Formats: sequence, structure tokens, C-alpha cells
Amino acid sequence: MYMPTRGSDGTGTTNRDNPRGSSISILYDILRIEERLLINEFKALGVEVRLVNINDMSLNLNDYEEGFGIVLIRALSHSKAGLVARILNIRGITTINNGMAIENSWNKAIALSILARSKVPVVPTKLVLSTNLQGDGINYPAIVKPVHGSWGRLVSLVGSSDELSLLLKHRALGDSYSRVAMVQPFIGDGTDYRVFVIGGEVVASMMRKPSNGDWRSNVSRGGAAHGVRLGDDAYEIAVKATEALGLDYAGVDLLYSPGGGYLVNEVNAIPEFKGLMGASGVNIPRKIVEYVLSVARR
Repeated sequence: MYMPTRGSDGTGTTNRDNPRGSSISILYDILRIEERLLINEFKALGVEVRLVNINDMSLNLNDYEEGFGIVLIRALSHSKAGLVARILNIRGITTINNGMAIENSWNKAIALSILARSKVPVVPTKLVLSTNLQGDGINYPAIVKPVHGSWGRLVSLVGSSDELSLLLKHRALGDSYSRVAMVQPFIGDGTDYRVFVIGGEVVASMMRKPSNGDWRSNVSRGGAAHGVRLGDDAYEIAVKATEALGLDYAGVDLLYSPGGGYLVNEVNAIPEFKGLMGASGVNIPRKIVEYVLSVARR
């Protein structure tokens, strides 16, 4: 297996790394299985990549730095990833995905607002900015989630306005981000659908069902994933959502409402894909790499 060697400074770079001659870079912070698979696919196609650990970077904001080429953004920290990508974009460096798209997608409230404005069907959502609900017409049971986050962390299910008020008051004791919450109706039994879009085309999809005793479908929390072929309506929504946010590739999470059809719940700009690969049998890293190389050739 092709793996980066560790230099004396702890950064992950290939021992044949030539920063100024490299046309592809991968920006990461933790080499998860997804990043290792991407590296292997680049290697299989005879392409050397520069590996850049975002935690070892210091950007001189007064100077233009060369050597990045096309940058595939794969950092787990979305806040760092979006910031660095935007600075690189300002300098004329192409990143996949671009910085503004990463930041807009990472902020779930902004993402849903952009999608709704673009006529993409989304899960009905209220943004709550204080503990005073003032009869906001919220239907229960309801999902309460932070504006930023992944893997189902800090997501709660509440059954009444009293429960919601208590939860919001508890979270108000935290930092400023914890005091802002998104409230959505609980749809179905928690089952959702992940649709993976690359370059405007759907390449794979799966259904995720919550484990017994839970209502969250996240595979990281024990949810069961199965490859599934959805209808064209679902795929059209996923593609449109990706395009509306300006993303080259994304993992789009859909819910199905009997009265409203497929609705976008979240859009992931730096998506994991190990679970989807296993469920669908699709070589997703190869498809991402082929897309990156197609962009590099333009």
C-alpha cells in the first residue's frame, strides 16, 4: 500500500515530494481510511501528490505561495479547511471543494437558506436564537441540532416545548455557538439517504436506518447502511443541491416525507465515503481522483 512517510517535523509527505513541481496536493489533518484510499488511487494512476498537513501550515498572508497546484481539501476540521481554502482561492489556486462552498455547507443554517432560495426542497427548519420560544409554532417531536457539527453529535430529540426550552437553557450555558440551534420536525423513523455527487453526476447512494433503541441513522452510531437505487427525483434534488452550493462533489443527505417527497437535510462538503463504498460497491475514491485529474487538465 502506498503511504506517506513521516518527516522529522511530523508532517505527512511523500519521500519523492517536489512541492514546486507537483500539480496535485491533498490538504488533510488526519489520514483516515478515505485519505489513504485517495492516495492509493492517485498512485495507481501514476500521479504523485503533495501531502500537506493543515496543522503544520503557517500561511504568509502578504506573499503568494507556489507549489500547491490543484488542492483536494480533505481536512477533518471544516473551519480550518474552509479558511485555508478561501485564502488559496483568493490567490488564484483551485481547491476541490472551494473555500466559500465549504464554509457555506458547514454552516447548516446558511446551507439550507441557500438551497431554499434556489428552490431545492429542504427539511422545514427554524433557527432559534434564544431560550424564549415565543410560540414559534414548532411541531413535536422535533430534532434540535447545532449549526455546525457532524456524526450526530449534540443532536437531540425533544417531545414538547418544555423539553425544548429546558434543552436550550442548558445549552445557553455553553459558548456562543451552543446558544444557536436549529429545530426540525422528526420525519419518519430516522431513516435517511446519502447520495454522493461528483461533477454533477450521482455515483452512489445508500439508505441508512437507525439501530435499535436509537433514532439517529449515522453509521458512526451503529446505523445500518444498505446500497439502494433511488428514483430520478431524489437524484435530481441531490445534484441541484450540490450545484446550488457551488460544490464539485458532496455527500447529500435526504429524508423522505410522505407529504413532501425527498427533502435535503444536510450537504457534506468534505464527505466520508468508507461506509458508502461498502454498501454500494462503488470505488468512490477512484471517481474522485478521476474528477480531480479532469479539473487539472482543463
